[in-house]
Amino acid sequence: MKEIDYFFPKTLEEALQILNENKGSMRVIAGGTDLVVRLKQGQVKEDRLLDISRIDALKGIEDRGEKIYIGATTTHTEILEHPLIKTSVPILHDAIKSIASLQIRNIATIGGNVANASPAGDSIPALFVLNGFVFTKSIEEERKIPIEEFFLGPSKTSLKENEILVGIEITKMQDDEVGFFRKVGQRKGTAISVVNGAVRLKKDSKPNRFSKAFVSLGAVAPTVVRAKIVENALESEEIDSLDKIMYISGLVFREVSPISDVRGSLEYRRDVSINIIYEGLADLFLNGFRRS
Repeated sequence: MKEIDYFFPKTLEEALQILNENKGSMRVIAGGTDLVVRLKQGQVKEDRLLDISRIDALKGIEDRGEKIYIGATTTHTEILEHPLIKTSVPILHDAIKSIASLQIRNIATIGGNVANASPAGDSIPALFVLNGFVFTKSIEEERKIPIEEFFLGPSKTSLKENEILVGIEITKMQDDEVGFFRKVGQRKGTAISVVNGAVRLKKDSKPNRFSKAFVSLGAVAPTVVRAKIVENALESEEIDSLDKIMYISGLVFREVSPISDVRGSLEYRRDVSINIIYEGLADLFLNGFRRS
């Protein structure tokens, strides 16, 4: 592996100044759980690392009324253990719980999972359906970016060379909302997703109908995607039978454009995309669309 210069600032202001002075040649890390792998594979072109993991201003979870703000260097374990997450955004709780092992979750951060921009990142579909926003900062400006506009392609984001991802904001689920996160990996549990997906539904006053639907899928396109055709069907149809759910889930076929790789073929990913949406919706239907 090549030699790397390492910077360990204690404040956000110090970090932004260092990054601005080294823009184009510096990579920002927090947990750094995938760094060694990327270095060995020659995927890190920068020769300087900026470790922001000890900056207190980037840590923590804040209740903002109808919103929740999560600092970028908050670890997955800290997110899972916070009572606000399980009660107010159970979709994100379930997504984070599926990531890697306990040891990795103790180190890995929400900001790192987002900034890596993997189409298979497990937190990202949940953030999509929770109307996520990404907050960034440079020495010149602060930005609030809708999460769907943040990703440009595999490992590519709209972050500028002198910007740091400082936090993420999501919308709390209300009492009349239900949803789920599901994934399929090569191995049970903590494997990298072959396909993952999240759904959030806002119940209508009429039984088995929804006034708003959010559906997102990962590892099926160059970036995580919103399944708009499925969303429209869930908002316009009465979800009154498993047959109806199978029909709507089948519309996923028109939403995805997966590739074949070592984790799964194009055809397999399409089938799995349909199946995880069907199984999640079927479970909700059989439970009377109640919050568990």
